[in-house]
Amino acid sequence: MSRKYVTALWTAAAILLAALFLTGCITAKEPQQVSGYYFNTLVTLTAYGKNADAVLEEGLALCAQYENLLSFTKEGSDIWKINHANGQPVQVHPDTAFLLNTALSYAEMTDGLIDPTVTPLSMLWNFSGNPPGPVPDSAQIQAVLPHVNYRYVHVRDCTVFLEDPDARIDLGFLAKGYIADRLKELFLEHKINHGLINLGGNVVAVGSKPGNRPFRTGIRKPFGTRGQTVAIVALSDKSLVTSGSYERCFIQDGILYHHILDPSTGYPAQTDLDSVTILSSSSMEGDALSTACFLLGQKKGQELIESLPDAEALFITKDQKIHKTGGFLDSPKAAG
Repeated sequence: MSRKYVTALWTAAAILLAALFLTGCITAKEPQQVSGYYFNTLVTLTAYGKNADAVLEEGLALCAQYENLLSFTKEGSDIWKINHANGQPVQVHPDTAFLLNTALSYAEMTDGLIDPTVTPLSMLWNFSGNPPGPVPDSAQIQAVLPHVNYRYVHVRDCTVFLEDPDARIDLGFLAKGYIADRLKELFLEHKINHGLINLGGNVVAVGSKPGNRPFRTGIRKPFGTRGQTVAIVALSDKSLVTSGSYERCFIQDGILYHHILDPSTGYPAQTDLDSVTILSSSSMEGDALSTACFLLGQKKGQELIESLPDAEALFITKDQKIHKTGGFLDSPKAAG
């Protein structure tokens, strides 16, 4: 074999290897994305990396697993079993027990403003209906109120029972945050260090975009058109969660009724807020805190956040003014 021929072979091999290397780099930098409908919301998972497709599919499978475990409406879920056990003890998955204990701790912290047993009231109000509403009769609300009390929920290891058989629980105020945190763990376990997890009002950045560029996430203008924002947050390795009166609501006789209920009255919470956005490391914490702060109102909610080590908040009051804790970072208000 001639030296010229060998040289030509080596040159061709080098070009092929370079092409493969460049293709691999491009693939790693191109985002892969999947979507599915879980927890009554559109779930969108985005990841960068050579094995992103497989991890994203595993992420959707994890969403389905948690929906089968934690859904209030899905027959056979842990929550469904507890609610239909007529007060008898129910063995649950360790994740369910952990979430119930966490829910009870937030109920204690807020003196019952957050209450996982508010479910009978939510069912009366029918905010998830199509159309939602109408406003329940006062007599209906008064009949349900005695069954709303987080102290009826008892958790012993992985055994749960309701002291009041007519009580009902729902972990909707922190379940999506918990699942978003688990999805982030899944990404990192599989060496996916750049990605975005979007569970409706819960957005979690796994690291940043390749090249150390942050993800840009908008905070929606309450009651504005879809896509209309008040701020854009540069998000890296953090969670952003928003709760607002505009998310699930209806108008009856000229009055707006929203889905964040006050367990003490049975009616939508009367606060000075249209929305609360929490920036934190834990999406579960952000989920619970966004609801708690909305119920507390701007002043007390801001005091709560400023007392915590790893949470920041942006509040939008009914007069459309923005109030932020000191460490909440955002870019200037987005147009339109």
